[in-house]
Amino acid sequence: MDYIKALHIQGFKKFDSLDVVFNEHMNIIVGENEAGKSTILEAIKIVINQLYRNADKSVLKDLFNTQNVVAFQTNPGIKTLPQIVIEVELELDPHNKNASFFFGEVYGGRTKQDEKYGIRFECKYDEELGSGMESTISEGKIPYEYYSLSWKTFANRQYQIIKRPFYFLSIDTTSSVTSPSFNYYNRTLFSSKYDESTRIKAKNEFRTKLEEVFESVGLPPISDNRKFGVDAKKVILETIISVYEDSIPLENRGSGMESLIKTQIALDKANGLDVILMEEPENHLCSINLHKMLQEISSKQKESQIIIATHSNMIASRLNLNNVIWITSNQTRSLAVVDKDVANFFEKADDNAFLQLLLSKKAILVEGPTEFLLLPLFYHQITGHTIEEDEISIISCNGISYNRYLSIATATKKKIAVITDNDQKQSNIDEARSFNSANDSQQIFMADSIDEWTWEVCIYKINNAELDSMIEIQEGADYLFHKKDYGKVLGKMLNNKVEIAYQMLTSGKKFEIPQYIKDAIEWIRK
Repeated sequence: MDYIKALHIQGFKKFDSLDVVFNEHMNIIVGENEAGKSTILEAIKIVINQLYRNADKSVLKDLFNTQNVVAFQTNPGIKTLPQIVIEVELELDPHNKNASFFFGEVYGGRTKQDEKYGIRFECKYDEELGSGMESTISEGKIPYEYYSLSWKTFANRQYQIIKRPFYFLSIDTTSSVTSPSFNYYNRTLFSSKYDESTRIKAKNEFRTKLEEVFESVGLPPISDNRKFGVDAKKVILETIISVYEDSIPLENRGSGMESLIKTQIALDKANGLDVILMEEPENHLCSINLHKMLQEISSKQKESQIIIATHSNMIASRLNLNNVIWITSNQTRSLAVVDKDVANFFEKADDNAFLQLLLSKKAILVEGPTEFLLLPLFYHQITGHTIEEDEISIISCNGISYNRYLSIATATKKKIAVITDNDQKQSNIDEARSFNSANDSQQIFMADSIDEWTWEVCIYKINNAELDSMIEIQEGADYLFHKKDYGKVLGKMLNNKVEIAYQMLTSGKKFEIPQYIKDAIEWIRK
């Protein structure tokens, strides 16, 4: 199968230099806002679709890497002018009649052993064209109009979109301007669905029929030698065709259904698409339709290469986190190293916080909603800061073993503190100590006595006077917990964890904080 193997970017938008290696089939690009997910997809479209080929050179202001622009302005000269290089390395079937057109030395001038399939885009100052601009350049001004844009294959041959290496489609649901999006989608689908002879025949017949229909209207002549006619150059078949479903054009189905139907059509094997880019496919989709879309993608992800940029936790986990490419600190990391059993678990577990963990700078994992409610209060009480100010996420495991999250954290070297109960098991305490001694980036915190076996017990032990006066007890009620009597107030806390936590949170009182929670907060802030 033909697909995109790797991408190399230099000097484009936020990336001074970036390399991405893609999986053969499914690729899920995730990252914080402004991490560069859309930039990666745009870079691919610039190379494969020759995006900006006919655009005004003023667009370059938005394409150059700002660091490179600043470096030029600090030390102006022809050699320091910003430039852009984007290389797309391809995996092509060598028996494909056009494969040799793309095969050769990597155009950057590396060794002969580096012969590969690929296309290189270059945007650089043309010294010959810009002769006489030296004084302007020395003043720190970028002569955009004197830049040249070139597309060449690794065989050092001029690349043109008509000779694309494979059938390629991009679905973008982020744009609010629908017409260009639909025109692009319809044209691409038309060219991938039918071979060249079929398309030419359809276009010729359309032009002929159009002229016949106009003649049949019978408009009177303007004068003896003048009459109205159809300018065939203005009515091109690809610009007016639309996809209809049940007599309704796709444009009129609403944004959510548009996204779903576009995806279904793109994934239809009969349409012969090799590479499909999808930008934030979750946009405008309700939960049911998002599930439908994921089902479509999951069932057909082996038939094409799919590259998705997303903010959706459901998409990232449902399509298997081993396929995730994470953008962080201007580099990419593959999560293929995460244990496959963990990846398969998160694929099935809907209520998970995988993406929140991945995108956090630091995180504290807690067992459930009680800790989730009170920990920000304790954090502010100890540090005088909010968790938001210190860019720390609190993630509730909600019944998912924290060990599964730690498997992800270990693979990403992310700093994680786990606050958990020892559940009256000395073995849990011993295992936590063993884990902590073997790991620097992740630590587990729990009370070091089995008598302090859970969050509520630890808090009550050092705040009993305050809590006894605050928590109302019904006369005659036993408040047993798992058929054991821990006292009425603690018993009510154990049986009504979230309610009591909320009461503490809104009481305005200051509580003593168990030592293991203090330790966790101090460690995560280091």
